[in-house]
Amino acid sequence: MPNYQGLIVNSELNFTRPDLLAKWAKKNDGLFFSAKLDIIGETKDPKTREQLGFYWGLLHPEIHKQLVADGITIPVKFRGFERDIPITKDATHELLTALCGQVGEDGESKRLSQMNKYETIRFVDNVLDFAIVRLSMNEENLKAWRMGDDG
Repeated sequence: MPNYQGLIVNSELNFTRPDLLAKWAKKNDGLFFSAKLDIIGETKDPKTREQLGFYWGLLHPEIHKQLVADGITIPVKFRGFERDIPITKDATHELLTALCGQVGEDGESKRLSQMNKYETIRFVDNVLDFAIVRLSMNEENLKAWRMGDDG
């Protein structure tokens, strides 16, 4: 199938070359087709500074502290030397991404940098649930700082 671009205006698809689309449709009259729609460029609802601030400024550091306090370690290997070290901030983010990042279409795993505003709300909800349920962190304290993150 050819690739046709357009713009969504008032919830309607407006193609940049409707003449080509009509020609293709006429040529294939009576046949079934499949269409895959993708957004080009920026998404309409990017994540907000408040969401990122809540995650990076409160949730991530507090969860990292809790994981270190709980004795969570990561293995480090170098030239035959092996040792477990306390979990790092980077490893904490990777852990949260792996455990809480299934926010895309049909549960697709996404990185925070790939998420839109609504996927980020689900991600932050998942991270909160992980902190509260799995790490037994204080729900009231964590949620008190959430105001203004659109979730």
